[in-house]
This record gives sequence, C-alpha cells and structure tokens, in this order.
Amino acid sequence: MNALEMREMEELLRDLIRSAGLDWLLDELDEAIATGVAEEKLLQRRRGTSTEEYEALAVADVGTDTFHRSLKRGASVVVTTRPMNARERTELHLDALRRLFLELPEIEAETLKIVNAEDDPYRAPVRSVRFIPDEELTGRRDQPHGVAARLPEDTRAHLQNLFREAREEISR
Repeated sequence: MNALEMREMEELLRDLIRSAGLDWLLDELDEAIATGVAEEKLLQRRRGTSTEEYEALAVADVGTDTFHRSLKRGASVVVTTRPMNARERTELHLDALRRLFLELPEIEAETLKIVNAEDDPYRAPVRSVRFIPDEELTGRRDQPHGVAARLPEDTRAHLQNLFREAREEISR
C-alpha cells in the first residue's frame, strides 16, 4: 500500500472506531501518535571537523563493534522521537482493534477463572469484568465498557484471519 492508501485506511479505521462509540480509544490512539516513535541514537563528535559538530546515528544502523568503539571514544546514547509514518499509524489502529476485540475477552475470561477459583463461601461469584477508561476522560467517554459477549470460536478465528490479512496487506 502506498502512503495515500495508508492514510485512507487509517481514516476508515478511525470512522469505524468513532461509529462504534469508542471515542476513548481514539483519544488513546491520538496520544500515542502525538508521542511518536522512540529511537535510540548514537551521538558522537563528527570526525575531521574543527568545531563542535555532532552527528546522530541510529543505534539500529550501527554495528555492535562500531557502537562499542564510539562509546569508548565519548559518544553518548540518546533517545529521540520521530513522528509516526502512515504505515505505523495504520498498524497502531489495527493493533488496538485486535486487542479490543480478541485479546480483551481472553483477559476477561482468564480473570474470571482466577477470581472464581478462590474458594470464598462469603463472596458471590463474579460474572463479568468491566474495563473503565482513564478517569481523566469526560462526557460519554468516561462510561465503563463491558467486553462484548464472547465471540463464537469460528467468528474469532475469522476475525484473527482478517486482522492478519490486513496486516500483511499493509506490509506490502
């Protein structure tokens, strides 16, 4: 997919999230996008210059030997951020939806198993878990969200395949 198609896909996902009443999720995604992507850089003095000029090299692009030699010569490792590109933003939206619809129900089920496994005759059995967005959010967004009824296994498998195929399409 090219950048324009990625942007269109991102907008489509945002519209889907908004229409489902998951504005709190959009807030979380927007915060992650605004934060950007953290990258480690090797900050070292540029060789052959008489002034104090520095260059920042991506740690991932520098070999291990070069990295250690540079540190011995006084280079520093710094963390910078860069804006997310269209692919990363689209992947972020897809991952959030996958977690919400596939992973969260699994977490709920496992939590219920653990809580109900405790043998306490004075406590009523727990039947559901509610996930509440950050308390700083206001309006409709501060309402608790129960995990939708568990999806039948064939529907879950179909959803997993759809998310996988979308991820593969984005990676092309």
